[in-house]
Amino acid sequence: MTRRYFLHYSTVTATFLWAGCEERHSEPTQEDNVTTAKVEHFNQKLKIPQEINFNQIDKATFLAQKSQMAIYPDKPTELLAFTEIPLNPTIRIQKGDTFALDFTNGLSKPTIIHWHGLIVPEEMDGHPKDMIPNKSIKEYHYPINQSAGTFWYHTHPHGRTGEEIYHGLSGLYIIEDEEESKLNLPRGEFEIPLMIQDRRFDKNRQLIYKDPNVIQDNNGVLGDIILVNSTPFPYMDVATRKYRLRILNASSVRTYKLAFDNIEQFALIATDSGLLEEPIMVNHIVIGVAERVDIVVDFKDKQLGDITLLKTLGFKEGSNLTLHPDYPNFSTPMEIMQFHVTQKSEDNTTLPSKLIPISRLKASDAIQTRTITMEIIEGGLWTLDHKPYDINRIDQRVKLGTTEIWVIKNSVHMAHPFHIHGVRFQVLDRDGKIAFPTDRGWKDTVLVMPFETVRIIVEFTMLGLFLYHCHILEHEDNAMMANLLVEK
Repeated sequence: MTRRYFLHYSTVTATFLWAGCEERHSEPTQEDNVTTAKVEHFNQKLKIPQEINFNQIDKATFLAQKSQMAIYPDKPTELLAFTEIPLNPTIRIQKGDTFALDFTNGLSKPTIIHWHGLIVPEEMDGHPKDMIPNKSIKEYHYPINQSAGTFWYHTHPHGRTGEEIYHGLSGLYIIEDEEESKLNLPRGEFEIPLMIQDRRFDKNRQLIYKDPNVIQDNNGVLGDIILVNSTPFPYMDVATRKYRLRILNASSVRTYKLAFDNIEQFALIATDSGLLEEPIMVNHIVIGVAERVDIVVDFKDKQLGDITLLKTLGFKEGSNLTLHPDYPNFSTPMEIMQFHVTQKSEDNTTLPSKLIPISRLKASDAIQTRTITMEIIEGGLWTLDHKPYDINRIDQRVKLGTTEIWVIKNSVHMAHPFHIHGVRFQVLDRDGKIAFPTDRGWKDTVLVMPFETVRIIVEFTMLGLFLYHCHILEHEDNAMMANLLVEK
């Protein structure tokens, strides 16, 4: 059995109940809301999700269910999962194949799955208008027509997306194609998915979502425990060779500035929607909520016994707003995970000087320019264009097959990751002071800094009604979302 199909079964237990995490047995007391700030770092090995590989199956099944997992070895944590093993699987599929999955909602409230970054028909996308009730089944079936990349999936019920993702309903989704396979990049056990999330736990090892006594949690829920693949501050054994790390920021609000403590440079090879034209050597990378980066890290110069720390340097530029005062803010450096060099290894993989060609969209190709303003209005509501989300209102109408420029304006003291369903886009320019190397690739989510304006150019290739929104989970739940209709 290879690494990618292996999971430490002894670390997880599951119960399959027709209930939702929103139903607590009792209200938390002040004594319960004590975080595990003294949790020991780097004493648990990184968990690697199993895979659902469509080279081996024709159809998958998901059941959203209440479950338990030994995130800490001393006591199980209640959470939500899509499968019997609560570490949700990574989906792997080839371009040109067909995705098929039957999804049963075992929660007490309606929900739906969104395939983040995938360009799929409206009825497959996971719009909250299509939520399915308890014990109902939705059949997902769609072709994969886009290039290789690292994507993800998560539930998307209006008003509860943040809570459901926080309690576990998300996972990675990898598309492969022949063009990428020819590049001889690290694969198999040397290709590692890393889903990074900050969380809060009470003294009983249970997740704490919003604090009812702290109104700032509506601006975004911060945590003090960094989970990677549901493992708190893990370590991973590595060999003296190159590794491809597929990194997803699946946190609620936190922006990370990722770096290594004793590796000066690493290669950025892909952004949200696929490979770059060529690797970009960086010493850190900024990744907002819902963004993905693929990086290649080389341990060839390390000695047996060496330890390398992945950390966030702190990103003070990300927010001047006060979030929960008891948890580390954006500007606080935090440890994430360690890599332990335990084996010498020959390496036959390469880091090519060129990856794939990218067809650059030109501003002159756009038939229209639209301006979208991110703001907070009276009553503390996060909105787009001064309008709280209305599931029945169409906010933008565009023509199928056209290209447009969208000007995204951020009017508040906080960075916002802006996401559009059903498309991919390129960044034309930004008026801020920070250069983002991730702007050079295809995107579906772009981080817009405080008081910054970013221009993106978008192709509309799929008919239907789709969402665009801030991907800070509490912001989209708080009405910072709108409807986009692509029509003939």
